[in-house]
Amino acid sequence: MQLVVNELLQSKHDQNKLERIVWVDYLNKWCYLVNINKPSFPYRLKVNDIIHRLETKELEKVQEDPLFINVKDAELTDAERKKQDEAWGIIQEIYLTPDIFLPKQRWKLIKKASDKFAVSNKTIYNYLIKYWARGMIKSSLLPDYHLIGKGKREYNQKTGRPAVYSSSIKRTNVNEEWKKIFRASLEKYYFIRSKPSLKYAYQQMLKAYFSIKSNEMDYKVLNVDKPIPTFDQFYYWYRKWNKPEYAIYKREGRREFLQNHRAITGSATEDAMGIGVYAIDGTVGDIYLVSSLDRNKVIGRPLIYLTVDIFSRCIVSVYAGIENMSGDSLRLALANAFSNKKDFCKTKLSMEIGEQDWPIHYLPHTLLADRGSELISDELTSLVENLNIKIQNTGPSRPELKGTCERFFQTLQSHLAPFLPGTVQKDHIQRGGQDYRKKAVLNLREYSQILVRCALYYNNGHYLTDYPLTKHMIEAGVPPNPLKIFEWGLKSGSGLLRSLNYDQIRSNVFPKSQATIDSKGISFKGLYYSCQTALKEKWFSTARTNGSWKTEIRYDPQDMSQIYMHKDRKNYEICTLIEHYEIYQSARIEEVMDLKRSKRQQKAEFQETEMNGKIKLAQEIEEIVRQAKEESKIESNNGNLSKNIKDIRQNRKTEQELVREANRAKSQSHIKAKENDSITISSKQVKNIDLFRQKQKEGLNHENH
Repeated sequence: MQLVVNELLQSKHDQNKLERIVWVDYLNKWCYLVNINKPSFPYRLKVNDIIHRLETKELEKVQEDPLFINVKDAELTDAERKKQDEAWGIIQEIYLTPDIFLPKQRWKLIKKASDKFAVSNKTIYNYLIKYWARGMIKSSLLPDYHLIGKGKREYNQKTGRPAVYSSSIKRTNVNEEWKKIFRASLEKYYFIRSKPSLKYAYQQMLKAYFSIKSNEMDYKVLNVDKPIPTFDQFYYWYRKWNKPEYAIYKREGRREFLQNHRAITGSATEDAMGIGVYAIDGTVGDIYLVSSLDRNKVIGRPLIYLTVDIFSRCIVSVYAGIENMSGDSLRLALANAFSNKKDFCKTKLSMEIGEQDWPIHYLPHTLLADRGSELISDELTSLVENLNIKIQNTGPSRPELKGTCERFFQTLQSHLAPFLPGTVQKDHIQRGGQDYRKKAVLNLREYSQILVRCALYYNNGHYLTDYPLTKHMIEAGVPPNPLKIFEWGLKSGSGLLRSLNYDQIRSNVFPKSQATIDSKGISFKGLYYSCQTALKEKWFSTARTNGSWKTEIRYDPQDMSQIYMHKDRKNYEICTLIEHYEIYQSARIEEVMDLKRSKRQQKAEFQETEMNGKIKLAQEIEEIVRQAKEESKIESNNGNLSKNIKDIRQNRKTEQELVREANRAKSQSHIKAKENDSITISSKQVKNIDLFRQKQKEGLNHENH
C-alpha cells in the first residue's frame, strides 16, 4: 500500500481527527501530516505504522475534501486576487523540502522571507498552516471574504407590529447613529458599580440625547420633532450585544464574576487523572489559642495549611502554626505532607496512630497552589525543582480550582465551633455578648491533635456521595471513601507518586538559616548546641581565641531539640542542645521565641529597678568616700595630709598586725560571752534538778500516808 501526498485519512476512534498527508520523505520512512480540523504545523509518523493502521481499519482514506475551494479566476475580486498572489509568492519562496518540515530550518526560511517581503513572522505562519490544511494549491491561500456578509437590508418603514394608539412621539427603525448612542448609554449609565436598572439607563439616554431645553420651563423635555427610540428597541439591542455573564462582569467586577457567576463544569477529580496531584492552601483558624508555656497568655489565631490529593480527595497533611504565611511555614506544611504520619504524630504531637490509619507519605508529581506570595516565590520554585515536582498556580480569584481544600476548611471550622472554647463569634460585640478570646484554653499542640483527629475521621470514615467512581473502581468494588480510593490508585498505578526518606526531606524541605559558633557553643535562636565534630576539633576554644564565625544549618521549627549542620554533599551533622538548655527538648520555635520575648519584656520592666539600684549604690559609695575624706582632713595638718609611699611594705605589715589583734580581741570577747551563757545555763539546770527532786519527795510522802 502506497501513501500519497494530499490524501485524507479519517480516524475511526476520533471523528474530529481528519489528517492530510503533506509530505513523505525520500526513503519512504516518515510521513508528515496535519489535522485539517485543527490546523497546525506538520507532525511526523512512521509510514509502516500508518499502513498498519489502514490495514487494521483504524484509519480509512477519505475521497471528499471538505476544505476544497472551487473558484474561477474570473470570479475573484481584485482584493482577493491581490491577497492570493502575495501569499503564493511567499510560499514559493520558502517552500523547500525537506527544510520546510524541520523546525529550525523552517524558522530560518520564514525569517528570511519576513525580511524580504516586509511581513510579520505570524503572517507567514498563517499562510503555511492554511496552505497545508486546504490542499496545498494556490486557491487554498484565498482570503475568507466569502464568509463575510454580502450587505445589509435597508428598511424605509418601521418594522414590527404597527402601534394601536397614536402618540405625539414619533417612532422609526434603529439606525447606526442610534446604535452608537445605545452603546454609549449602556457604558455610561448601566455598566457601573452602583448597579442601576436598565430603565434608569434608558431614561438617562433620553435626557442626554433626545431632549432639548424648554423655552417655557427651566428643564429639558423630549424633542418630539424627531423620532425617539422605544424602551423595547433599547432592550433588544442590549440583549443582542451583551450576554448575561458580560453584564455581571461589567457591573459586579471580574472577581465577583469568577467566584460566584462563572460556569463550573466537570470536576477537579476529572482533571487529576490519578493520584499525585496535591492541592495546598492556607487559612487563618477561627479560634484563639493560649501559650504552651503559660495558659494565661492568649497568643492569637493559628495558621492552618491543608494538603489534599485531588483525585482521591484524601487529606495528605494538616499543619497548624502561629507564624504568618511565609516560605518557612509553607515548608513545614510540605514536610508534613511528605513525612511518615505515624512518626510525625508520635514525635511532634505525642499521639499514637497506626501505620494503616494514615499511610500517605509520598511526593506528588504536581503541586496545585494559589497565587499567594509564599507560593510563587523563587524559594518555593527552587524547592520543587530540586524534588522534581511540577508546580501549577491557579489564576487570581479562582478558588474553585482547589475546591476540595476550600470545602474542607468550611466544613472543619463550622463542625469544630460548638466544641472548642475560644472560637470566633460574630455577635460578641452586641449588648450582653462575651469576649470569646477570654474563653481560650487550647494551646497549639492540643489544637493540632484535634485537626489530626478530624483528618483521620475524614480519610477513613467519610462517604463521598458525589464522587464520580470510574468503571474500573466499580468493578474492583472500591467504596467512595478518600483513603480507599487513594489505596486503589496506589495499587493500580494511576499516579506518579514517589517516596522520600527523612534525610531527603531535611536537606530539601526544612528551612535553612545561619548559626553562630562562639565560645559557649553553636548559637541559634537564643539556644546553644554542640556536636561531636565541634568537640573533636575544639571549635569553642578556637572561637574564644580567634572570634566567632557563621555556619549554615537546617532546622525543624516544630522540634528545636536538634539542628542539622551540613558536612558534605550527602551527610549532615546532628547538633543537640547542651545540658542546661535541655528544658527546650521538643519545643517549637514559636515557644522558644515567645520565651525570648518574655525575657526581654521582663528585662524592660526591671530596667527602672535596676537603674534605681545603681543610683543608690553610687550614692552609698560616695557617702563612704566623703566620710573617709573628712577623717583624713582631721588627721592632716591644715587639711593637707602627707602620704608616706616609701615604706609601703612596712606599713602593710603593721596594718596586718593591727587586723590580727583586732580579730583576736573579737574572738576572745566572743568566747567570754559563750562562757557566761554556759554558766547561766548550768545554774538554771541545777535549779531545775533540785526542783525535780523536791517534787519526787513530796510524791513519795503522799503515797506513804
